[in-house]
Amino acid sequence: MRKVLLATTALVALGGVSAASADVSLSASASWAYDSWSDDTAAVTTAGNTTNNTATTMDGDFIISGSTTADSGMTFGGSIAFDDTTNGDDTRMHISDDWGQISLGEHNDAAKSSSAGNSAFDAALSGASSIGATTGLTTGLGTATVVGSEAQGQIMYTTPTVNGLTVRISQADAGSANMADATAMGVTYAVDVDGVGITAHYATYDVDSAGDVATGTGSYETAQDGFGVKIVYGDFTVRAASMDQDVKQGGSTIGTAGYEASTSDYGITYAMSDTVTLEAIAMSSELSTASINGGDSYDATQVGVKYVPATGMYVSLTNRSYEMKDSSEGTTNDGANTRLKVGVTF
Repeated sequence: MRKVLLATTALVALGGVSAASADVSLSASASWAYDSWSDDTAAVTTAGNTTNNTATTMDGDFIISGSTTADSGMTFGGSIAFDDTTNGDDTRMHISDDWGQISLGEHNDAAKSSSAGNSAFDAALSGASSIGATTGLTTGLGTATVVGSEAQGQIMYTTPTVNGLTVRISQADAGSANMADATAMGVTYAVDVDGVGITAHYATYDVDSAGDVATGTGSYETAQDGFGVKIVYGDFTVRAASMDQDVKQGGSTIGTAGYEASTSDYGITYAMSDTVTLEAIAMSSELSTASINGGDSYDATQVGVKYVPATGMYVSLTNRSYEMKDSSEGTTNDGANTRLKVGVTF
């Protein structure tokens, strides 16, 4: 990522703040991915044709960010991100001082900010794969152990880090037409013991409303909580995390369309050199027998390699084997997904 200092823009945007204290930068990234998958269930369209089990995707981001430090020592700034995916563009700002940091706008909430780095599949070399949407994965089964979400209209407070401990709390307003406001909390603890870096987290995320106009339901409740750990020793990084999710949704009867799910994953990466990294990951997700589609499960293992031919560029290749069990129908769907990904940052 190459930083470009825009002194003239900084003077205008920050109302004449001296160029020495105004730091505005541009950054961008782009990635292309090719997915190929197969399984035991023939994917057939409404016209009776078998679907193509390959897909390509493109993702790009362009970010303008800036910050300045006041005479009092307070730091404030913000960023505008232009994204060509369904997430769209977002704007955020932050204010920080000795008392911590306040972030406002569209960004990861307190739970996701704390849990994402310890989820093995979320940190996979090729990123998220096509598993789920393309293979009919049962609603509720997880493909990562990240707790929380990203939302607009969000405010988050992050405490100063004291003896390795950091606490985050956040609230996201769903808007005037939706009562599903979200609250989240995350706690992380980082310590170095004889050259071994250990980071642990605990996170919770809740959405609770008596009536949700946007979804047309009479009751809606989501609760997530999870914990995890990341251990770094030399060229090895080990991650392990779990997440429990309880969703209740329905009209007059709470929970008629809800589910309970438990997901766990663990993995290891090994940096063979400055340019080559290997990974091996495993995960398991299961729906509770007390929920809709109760007893359904999803298990997966993944191996991958990432090559960095030059600073700011990478090529990765991963292969995931998976098994989905439908308890109500008594069927099992075995399959595999291969992903090739090329990415650049500048």
